[in-house]
Amino acid sequence: MMNIKAIVVAVFLMLFALPVCSNAGEVDDVLNNAKKEGKIVMLELGSVGCIPCEQMKPVMEKLRTNYKGKLEVIFIDVRKDKENARKFGVTMIPTQVFLDKNGKEFHRHMGFYGYEEIAPVLKKGGI
Repeated sequence: MMNIKAIVVAVFLMLFALPVCSNAGEVDDVLNNAKKEGKIVMLELGSVGCIPCEQMKPVMEKLRTNYKGKLEVIFIDVRKDKENARKFGVTMIPTQVFLDKNGKEFHRHMGFYGYEEIAPVLKKGGI
């Protein structure tokens, strides 16, 4: 029998699930649209079930809300999308890759990355 804490965590994750790009074609489409719209992109490359990756979900949601219209936040499950894992050189999860308005990488971080640490990176990127 599941304990209450596990049920609460499961419900929270279902309610706040972020869009996931599950293949390279989807990622390319989102990146192309972001470039057309002049948005900065944060790629969160991780995996479902990875504890630090799961801890990033509230951070990504806060970024998505606070930078709406300026920032595209994309979660890529590297276990399902090995092509983008290779393309972005992921050696550890989670890895955050920040792309400027032209689609060029301007910052990279590995491991949990708090909102307060990301905000200055976005400022450096022009937001």
